[in-house]
Amino acid sequence: MMSRPARRPRLRLASLLVPVVAGVLLGSTLGAPAARAGEANPAPVTVPSLRSWQGGQGSWELTPRTRIVIAPSAVAELRTTARLLAGELDAQEGVRPLIVSGTPGAHDIGLRVGDVPGAAGREAYRLTLEDAARLTGASREGVIHGTRTLLQALRTSPRAHSIARGTATDWPLFGDRGQMLDVGRKYFPVDYLKQQIRQSAWYKLNTFHLHLSDWNGYRVESAKYPEIVAEQHYTTGELRDLEDYAEQYGVTIVPEIDLPGHSVAIGTAKPELSFSCESMARPHTSWEGSDLGHWTLDYTKPATRAFARDLVEEVADIFRKSPYIHVGTDEVPLEAAQKACPELVAYQKAKGYPYVGDALVEFINDIDRTVRDHGKTTQVWQWWDYQQPTSITPDKRIVVNEWLSSPEGRAAKGYRTIGTQDGPLYVSPGFGATPGSYGFFDIRATYRDYAFTQRDGILGYRVARWSDHTQTFPVSWVDYFARRPLAVVAERTWATPAGSDVRPFLDRYDQVGDALPLPVAGDIGNNPGMLSQTGWTATATSQETTGEPGQASRAVDNDPYTHWHSDYSAALPQQLSIDLGREQHISGIRYMPRQDGGTNGRVKAYEVLVSDDGATWRKVATGAFPNDRTEYVVPVAPVAARHVALRALSEHGDQNRFAAVAELDVVRAR
Repeated sequence: MMSRPARRPRLRLASLLVPVVAGVLLGSTLGAPAARAGEANPAPVTVPSLRSWQGGQGSWELTPRTRIVIAPSAVAELRTTARLLAGELDAQEGVRPLIVSGTPGAHDIGLRVGDVPGAAGREAYRLTLEDAARLTGASREGVIHGTRTLLQALRTSPRAHSIARGTATDWPLFGDRGQMLDVGRKYFPVDYLKQQIRQSAWYKLNTFHLHLSDWNGYRVESAKYPEIVAEQHYTTGELRDLEDYAEQYGVTIVPEIDLPGHSVAIGTAKPELSFSCESMARPHTSWEGSDLGHWTLDYTKPATRAFARDLVEEVADIFRKSPYIHVGTDEVPLEAAQKACPELVAYQKAKGYPYVGDALVEFINDIDRTVRDHGKTTQVWQWWDYQQPTSITPDKRIVVNEWLSSPEGRAAKGYRTIGTQDGPLYVSPGFGATPGSYGFFDIRATYRDYAFTQRDGILGYRVARWSDHTQTFPVSWVDYFARRPLAVVAERTWATPAGSDVRPFLDRYDQVGDALPLPVAGDIGNNPGMLSQTGWTATATSQETTGEPGQASRAVDNDPYTHWHSDYSAALPQQLSIDLGREQHISGIRYMPRQDGGTNGRVKAYEVLVSDDGATWRKVATGAFPNDRTEYVVPVAPVAARHVALRALSEHGDQNRFAAVAELDVVRAR
């Protein structure tokens, strides 16, 4: 159903234009079509948007003569980044520049490391587009971010192989920006993890937190304890290669092994390490797997502590480049369950602790010492003080991932904190896949309302992608629900304050598309970049306006939670038609089914049509969509057209009478 778009044509020397000398004026940061003569260029369309843009006039051109020129002082540091960029330009633009050292000339791309005046932090960069594209990063990471801007600007430019002249000065609001992916409950293939690294870097996110163990699987190869390792796991070689891969893109992997809770699989393999008391071993909570036994390792036992230290040492040896090891420590049964456990109460009394919860804090601090002995910093989930008192606290050198509330309170207590709040930052489609359900990330509310507070102690924010109840779902389905949330968090943690409508952002998101290389046919995602919906109008052969708001215009409003619905009294086939406002070059359409949980109108058999005048149509594709909620790209041979239509021939619903479309987008072609 999904395929690669047609590759851009190789550049021809005869098509090159003479650059115009640029002036420097204040421009927009949201991106727009090319400026009219005499006006300053608007900012390129990027995700996240640029913090600062000064528009010039004319354009910088990528040509077959373009070179990537590394400053002599930065050759060793930037060689890998230059090679990465050259391959991406080849894949996206059809040009693979030669990599040299020296001073950039006309049409070249210059890379260097140095000061970035007017910007803050090591991830800052400045991209000046004049006769040459000159990119200066405060560090290698800053240069990498600048190359993402260059690639996105080329992809979204109104003219192929060119970018409007001007200067971008850019830096993030937060130092830790990223996602947590639960690969403990659900195994994700290594290729998908690499695609997520590329996608994270594409949005200038710099952290990939891997939740590597949970109740049903310890996913890390273990030489010392092979009996605990799940059949589907990651080998030492795969994980070291993954970390090397992430480093190329400026992404830090944070490995997590979740202890002492969530340990059913470990306890089943090594029951002598688990609590024997029912309240801790089988807490019967809403936590998936908590009724199976061995939920909590007995953290009062010296053997369990030694075992945990061994696992930390193995993980530290695998992830040699990460400055962190996350040790979980969440969802240990609460105070009532702890007081009902004889061995835990006996330990509390033997140690002289006033509260039974002090034993968990002691365990955290014990493991933290092992992490620090390996030159790394410990991360944990907030939990030890949730609805339970303690007389001691975790070491303040530990970084706390705050998930039960916003991170301001924890930071005020002196902890370095990362916000991963349940609700606004959670993607848990196994719990709920419709707006208003638990675990559904409402991009409208988070983009507009969530504070993403800046204050001392708050390091940043992450999307938390949990895999509860998704073990049998395909990766493409799980991925779909995280795609826009990832982009929203990237935008808000890099550049944008609260208070804005998400729809203009989603128009930019669609234009920017996915990181290269794009997924293969039939795999997840595959957004090669859409046309902007600005100026579009939609009509339909029928529309429902009485029983529900189902106007055709709702399929081109950049709001995934509205949809066009055919008239309740009409029959199939039904056609949704879009006037693009002018002739454009296209290479496909993207269909998004209704997202409100309803199933009637979910298109099955379809035709894709194009027209020059909106009256005479020609068919360019046919097929059938699967019966699920995710969006699908239908490729077509590149064609110029002003009008595009999706004709619904049948539906997956029982009545086979209706058609509904949440969003209909058009794939850009060059």
